[in-house]
Amino acid sequence: MSEKPTAEKPLAGLEVLELSTMVTCSLSAMMLRAQGARVIKIEPPQIGDPMRYLGSQKNGVSALFHNCNRGKRSLAIDLKHETGVEAVRRLAGRADILLNNYRPGVMDKLGLGSAALRAANPKLINVAVTGFGTIGPMADRPAYDHVIQGISGITALQGGTDHFAFVRQLMCDKLTAYTVAQAATAALVARASTGEGQHIDISMLHACLAFMWPDGMMHQTLLDDDALDLPPMSETYQTVNTKDGAVAAAALSDQHWDAILKLLDREELKSDPRFESLPARMANLTDVMALLKDGALHLSVDEVMTAFEAADIPSAKCERRTTLTANAQIQAIGALETYVTENLGRLTAPTPPALFDGRATSLAEACPNLGQHSRVIMDELGFDTDTVEKMADAGALLCP
Repeated sequence: MSEKPTAEKPLAGLEVLELSTMVTCSLSAMMLRAQGARVIKIEPPQIGDPMRYLGSQKNGVSALFHNCNRGKRSLAIDLKHETGVEAVRRLAGRADILLNNYRPGVMDKLGLGSAALRAANPKLINVAVTGFGTIGPMADRPAYDHVIQGISGITALQGGTDHFAFVRQLMCDKLTAYTVAQAATAALVARASTGEGQHIDISMLHACLAFMWPDGMMHQTLLDDDALDLPPMSETYQTVNTKDGAVAAAALSDQHWDAILKLLDREELKSDPRFESLPARMANLTDVMALLKDGALHLSVDEVMTAFEAADIPSAKCERRTTLTANAQIQAIGALETYVTENLGRLTAPTPPALFDGRATSLAEACPNLGQHSRVIMDELGFDTDTVEKMADAGALLCP
C-alpha cells in the first residue's frame, strides 16, 4: 500500500529514479527523499558513482557520498545490457520523477529518451541536467563545478578586480540541485491539475547565472548611461577581525555606525563625510570596510559581540568548521543530528531545513552500499531468479 503524504512528508508515496554521478542530481534526489519520496539510485555495477571515493571516507564510502545519498536504494546495473535497459524502463513506468545528468543525447542512445519513457508513462516528470545546455558550441562538453564557476563569472566575482578565485566548495553543483528540486516539485503541482508530467531541461550554466545575477551582476543590469554606478555589494564582504577571531556584521543604520565608531575609539569619524550617512557609506565602501577589517584588532571577539549586541547590530561570531557544531544557536534549531550507521559508524549530518507545519524532521538514514538493493528491486520488477543470476555472473548486475 502506497504511503500517504503528511504535513511533514509532503512527497510520501512518490518515487524518484536517479541516473547520475556526482553531486547535482544526487543532492536533489536526497532533498526529495527528505520530504518523503522513495529514491532509487541507478549506478554502474563496476565502481558505482565515483563520488563514493572522493574525500574523507570509511570502509570505502566517502562522507561526500553519504551527504548526498542518505535514505536511497541502490540498483547497480549495466545500462549497456539489454536487461539493464529494460529494468530502467520498468522503473520509469512506475516512477513519478526521473533525474539524470548525462550529456545531451546519451539517454536517447541508451533507449531511455524522455519521449519514449513519457509515452509509456505520461505522468512521468523527466528532468535532464546538463553542464552547458542542449544547444550551442559547448553543449557536448563535460562540465564540473569548477568549470561552471569560471564561465558563469563566479571566479571573477570572488577574485576581485585583478584576478580570479574559486568559491572553495561545490557551489554550482549544489545550487543547481536546489533548482532541480524546485522545478521537479513545480511540475508535480502542474501534474495535479493537468494529470500529465513533462520534460524539463536545466543546465548548470543557466542555473548559476540566474543565481549570481541579483547582486553579483547588478552592475551589468542597468544599461542606460544615467545609471548610478556605486561600489558592488561584494565590497561589504569583510569580516571584523579581532585579536582572537572574527565577527560577521551588517551595520547599516547611523545608530549602528555610532556604536561601531565608539567601540573602535574613532568617534572623530562621525563628522567625516565618508561615514556620516548610509548613502555616503555605500559610496565609500572600500574605506568603510578597511576600517572594519583592521579597527578591532586590539579587541576580543567577546568584546566586539557584546558591543554589537547592545547596539542591535546584526552580527555573529565567525565559527570555524571544527567549532560550529557546538554553537548554541545551531544546536537550538536542531540543524544537525548525530547518529550511527553500520558502514560509516558515528556521523553528523544536517536535518531537513524545511519545517513543514513548523515540525522538525529527520533524515538519519544510511547511504546505500553499491548494489545493496539490486536483488530486491529486480524482484519487484518481475525479473526471475535465473535472469538475475545470469546478469550477476556476466558482471552486468551487482548483487552483494
